[in-house]
Amino acid sequence: MVISPPVGHRLPARSRIRAKADFQKVFAHGKRRRTDHLQAVIHPSGAEWSRIGLAVSRKVGNAVVRNRLKRRLREIFRLHRELAPEMRDIIFIPRPGCSSISYDVLAEEARWLIGISVQDRARG
Repeated sequence: MVISPPVGHRLPARSRIRAKADFQKVFAHGKRRRTDHLQAVIHPSGAEWSRIGLAVSRKVGNAVVRNRLKRRLREIFRLHRELAPEMRDIIFIPRPGCSSISYDVLAEEARWLIGISVQDRARG
């Protein structure tokens, strides 16, 4: 009996930044933008798809809180990555206090960061 992987709404592995070198490249050359609760480092990737990376500090909360926040941000990115004006690498950096806001507020801020052009003036 062959068990196939679940078919559904998943963020493909190719859409995540995992390698240390990729994180370093985005941090070194990317543009920083921020909202009240999130900061993002955005770098055009030139690839066929946009990718997400997460850098969540312990200042945000304990492991349970940090993992829930990461799951929420990945899901928001999965649902709204088509808002990006070009293919890019985005690293989200939640700020302390981010865990206490509602999903809707988090989604609104993340959507704004996903859709911003790197030449736009930063809000806040």
